[in-house]
Amino acid sequence: MLRNRRCRNQKLRREHPIAPYTVDFCCVNLKLIVEVDGKQHQTDEGRQYDHRRDQFLADQGYRVVRIPGYEVVRNPTAVRHQIEQAIDARL
Repeated sequence: MLRNRRCRNQKLRREHPIAPYTVDFCCVNLKLIVEVDGKQHQTDEGRQYDHRRDQFLADQGYRVVRIPGYEVVRNPTAVRHQIEQAIDARL
């Protein structure tokens, strides 16, 4: 759903490096990051790591949108809508 500018005509790069991290999807133009979180993000350790990482990225001017991986499969329409809202907020 994010390939070839299919989402609000924005280019989202997959596995984009923002040192020292690599993010799942990034719209460089809007400084918007979309993270699709697996089970490891639901542990205490995973949440602490994500918090530090998100804070670092926010300090760089990025907005991070986190989406549980199961939601992508279970409800792709809602996920797309959430991403579109995040894009609209950055435009």
